[in-house]
Order: sequence, then C-alpha cells, then structure tokens
Amino acid sequence: MEFGLIALPFFALLGGCLENGLVSWEQEILQQAVVDAGRQIYTGNFQTTNAGVTDAATLISRFRTAICTQPSGAARITIFTCSNVRVSITQASNYASATTVSPVATNANGVSDWNANFQSYTCAGASAIMVVQAAVDIPVFFPLLGATSSSLPNKRRVLQAATVFKVEPYATKSVCS
Repeated sequence: MEFGLIALPFFALLGGCLENGLVSWEQEILQQAVVDAGRQIYTGNFQTTNAGVTDAATLISRFRTAICTQPSGAARITIFTCSNVRVSITQASNYASATTVSPVATNANGVSDWNANFQSYTCAGASAIMVVQAAVDIPVFFPLLGATSSSLPNKRRVLQAATVFKVEPYATKSVCS
C-alpha cells in the first residue's frame, strides 16, 4: 500500500530527471555542432566552398549539413532530427549590436510557433562580425513544472545554440554578392 502511494511520484520524478539529463545532452550536442560548423564560416572555408551559390535556402541547407557532420567528415551522432534544424546566419556591424533572433514567435491567439523570420542567411565577408544560430524542436515526455510553457504546441521544446565571431581575413576572390 505504501509503495503504491510513493511509486507514482517517484517514477514521475525519475522520468523528469532522466528527461532533463537528455535535454542537457542534446543542448550540448547542438551547441558544439554550431560552434564546429560556425568555424567553417570563421575561416572562410564555407564561403569559398560555396562561391557562386546565391540561393539562401541552398546555403542554409548546406550549413545544416555542416552542423550534422563532425569536423572529421563523419556523421554527427544526434538525438534530434538534423533535417529539422533551423538556421539563422546574420551579420552585425559591431559586437554590441550582435543580437539573436528568437526562433519562436507568439501569434495573436497566444499560441507559440516557429518564427517565419528566423531562418536567414547573410554571406560572411572577411572581417565581418557574424551571429550564427540554430534551433530544433524535441519532444517533451514529462511536462513537469511547466517545462513546455514557452515551447511549441504538441508537447515540443525548442533547443537553441548560438555563436558570435569575427570572420578571419581570407584570401580569395569576392564570394559574397
């Protein structure tokens, strides 16, 4: 009888702890992936590899592929679906004005959904200050303590990662149109 009274809260708390650990691990994977992929922009490698490509959707897709690939070229082990990662690469005039864009927006009915203005690509010229962001949604299994209060509908949570850097001067023809 006593175990029956204690079992439900115990297993709910255990599930919540496991989910928080899993979310922390997923957050770390996403942050490291953004830093690794951002380094390709930082060094000018991404720009020179994609010279002549002007379609923002194609460049975002290629950067998403860079996020999902380790620097060694092997596929990055993730729990989230890489094709669901949303990317925003913007330029700032200086570090003080380097701000992030929220990947989630609330509509007039008070419902959160993906921000249509989040996904963007700005070509990074030499010495430009860049803000690279990524966001992905993951399921929430144990919505304890309001874990989904600022998330997407259907019990989804948004993970975000960002990095800000000044692009190194790289010697190449003009790759940004």
